[in-house]
Formats: sequence, C-alpha cells, structure tokens
Amino acid sequence: MKKYMLLYKGPTTASGASHKKWPAWFNKVGENLVDIGSPINNGFVLHSDGSKDNSATNFNGYSIIQAKNINAVKSLVKVHPFLSIGNGEYSVEIFELAR
Repeated sequence: MKKYMLLYKGPTTASGASHKKWPAWFNKVGENLVDIGSPINNGFVLHSDGSKDNSATNFNGYSIIQAKNINAVKSLVKVHPFLSIGNGEYSVEIFELAR
C-alpha cells in the first residue's frame, strides 16, 4: 500500500474548537492510519540566503494514512470532520509519500 500525507489547511482554528468527531474518523480509517499526526503552528520560510519570513502556508496539522490508490484515499478523506468546519475555507492537501 502507498502512504499519503494529509495536510490540514485553513484559517487558525479557534482554541476552543471541538475535535469530538476526529476519534470516530480515526476509527473509521482503522489500520490505514499510519500516524495520527499533530497540530502544527508557527511555520516560517527559510530562504537559501539564510533569511526567514513568516509567509509559510497556513497548515493546521497533518496525518499520514495508507491506501491502495488515490480513489481509496479520496473515499477516506472526503468524510473527514476537518472538511465540515466553516464555509469551504478549510481543505485537506494530499501528497503521496515516496517511501
């Protein structure tokens, strides 16, 4: 099976935001969940000249799953509770991992 990184992208999630539906989604993914992941914040961009700026893409967190193909990934991710937040400004970016 191939592994895929899910990057949760959107505005900063409110500190009191509910994650009640996430455990049910993790359970649904079952053995295909490779790494539950973690929230991420305070990203920055490091340039080749050593300078840094705060223009990093606003990712909220990540998870890693495994699946037979991209259709299986889409089937798992389309019901992720993160996608039900807000009015379409939240999304999940999906990348196949080379190893």
